Amino acid sequence: MITAADLTAALCAAVPQGGTIALGDGVGTLTTLDDGSSVGAVLTEAAHRIGGVRLILGWVPGAVTELDVTAFADVVALMPGWGMRAVLKSPGTRFVPTALTGIQSLLHTVLRPDALVTRVALRDGIFRFCTEVSWQRSLVDDGVTVLAVVDEHAGAADALGIDAGALRVVGHTSRGPLEVPGRAPQPIHDALADNVLRYVPAGASLQYGPGQLGTALLQRVSVPVHIETGLLTDGVMELERRGLLLGEPSATYLLGSADLYRWADGRSILRGIGYTHDISRLRDRAFIAVNTAIEIDPVGQINCEGAGEKIVGGIGGHPDFCAAARASRDGLSIIAVQSRINDRSPLVEALSRPASTPAHDVDIIVTESGAADLRGLDWPARRASITRLFDS
Repeated sequence: MITAADLTAALCAAVPQGGTIALGDGVGTLTTLDDGSSVGAVLTEAAHRIGGVRLILGWVPGAVTELDVTAFADVVALMPGWGMRAVLKSPGTRFVPTALTGIQSLLHTVLRPDALVTRVALRDGIFRFCTEVSWQRSLVDDGVTVLAVVDEHAGAADALGIDAGALRVVGHTSRGPLEVPGRAPQPIHDALADNVLRYVPAGASLQYGPGQLGTALLQRVSVPVHIETGLLTDGVMELERRGLLLGEPSATYLLGSADLYRWADGRSILRGIGYTHDISRLRDRAFIAVNTAIEIDPVGQINCEGAGEKIVGGIGGHPDFCAAARASRDGLSIIAVQSRINDRSPLVEALSRPASTPAHDVDIIVTESGAADLRGLDWPARRASITRLFDS
């Protein structure tokens, strides 16, 4: 068991005045301790005691409650997930725009933490990350102090494990990771998926995003594929049951139900973003990246973050995967999007936020009614092809 007093004491011992704390991200983010204490409240108390603390937050799908941003000298969000929306409303929180591949460099240099607070599992005498590895692996490699809470019941899909000497066990828990069951696809997602899958050959490495489109892709693909993605979801289990999953899937996060976490337990699935998002590795295969957009401009620049000042999500792996697929000799970078969302077209004359992914890293744009193949086109021809797609 771990209590608020245990974790507060560990943080005060590991972090100097003016130091930096990183909270491990993903569905395994520690949000509540076994004594019912909020981890947000514990971080706040530790920050008050230490003084001048910076807090680093990655992709946090669950809410971190009772976090008083005013207790920190700085709160930095690297990937604003669903659980970060309340925190991001505070003027004391700032979002640093970066693709996932850039996070490791930031955490190695200007945002280097003194301590990482994270959840781990113990399997056959080896400590492993549970439902995500993400950027945490790079902190272990850099020798950052890891304050580990051992989860007695969480699965462990970490492919590499962690040297026992690289972490400090501060307690145990049995609360398990956050469950985020997906929603079933609607007919429009099936239509989108079918138009995408025309471009996915047997044996390709497929990357997909979370959500109903990703589920539809895995349900409707009819040829065997490898899975190389950022977030691995429940649909991979059905893909395996149908005999269409080639080898072990690769991802850096799990996101789904308890069934997915049990299925992944003990499998070598999860690796750090230095591996999963490595462009030089991915481009050496037939890599098909399927991503979406909130806004597309007439030449194919992509905004995947939000509309105007409203942030929906972070940059994430979108530009990394698009660039890798564009560089793959037999690959494709595909943007799949509904022609209208909430009665609004994603095609805009000018993006309302900076571009998340450049136009030259987009090969094909797909809607439920067709596709615009942009390969080999100049700027005027790209504009004409995209306009025709959304006018159809």
